[in-house]
Amino acid sequence: MNCLKNCRSYQTKRPLWLYNTSLRFFFNTPMLADVIFKIQGSTVPAHRAVLVARCKVMAAMFNGNYLEASSVLVPVYGVSKETFLSFLEYLYTDSCCPASILQAMSLLICAEMYQVSRLQHICELYIITQLQSMPSRELATTSLSVVGLLKKAKFHNSDCLSTWLLHFIATNYLIFSQKPDFQDLSAEERSFVEMHRWPSNIYLKQLAEYRKYVHSRKCRCIVM
Repeated sequence: MNCLKNCRSYQTKRPLWLYNTSLRFFFNTPMLADVIFKIQGSTVPAHRAVLVARCKVMAAMFNGNYLEASSVLVPVYGVSKETFLSFLEYLYTDSCCPASILQAMSLLICAEMYQVSRLQHICELYIITQLQSMPSRELATTSLSVVGLLKKAKFHNSDCLSTWLLHFIATNYLIFSQKPDFQDLSAEERSFVEMHRWPSNIYLKQLAEYRKYVHSRKCRCIVM
């Protein structure tokens, strides 16, 4: 009984943060942090144990013969602070909620940089889902460059996304062929799009002939 009382007494004196078992509680907080990332003039605290467990690149970086292994302050290049925070949030929480297609692409690039393939796939799925849900009118007027997304996806080895985007451009040929960035497609990409375009030239030709036929039937004078 005395042991139980002492245990309860100890629990009432413990700080509340010790009861929180979610890693989200430690995300972007200096509490128990043992590494600080310096990015775009700002600092972001983190915990090596979490990073090593969740990211192979960081595991090699902090355990190998690299400067980062013995440094508390680690600089980060080639990525914005917002994107890097989203990347760290995924490592801590195993969840990802991009605010836009462009943010998802930036996060995908960061995931490719640190070789976190699952996060890459999540970003790919987000981009595909968002583009699929866009009405044709919005696709025609948006300033978002789908061809630009295709180029980035190819450059960063996102084969699934780049293949889907190429089919998406071909399927919506009449919309994307009118955009200036359509000319940025490579010869190989243009050949693929022309071969798989919809509507196809054959379909458009048949449609024009049918409309011509219908118009001629309406205009014919029929004497009863």
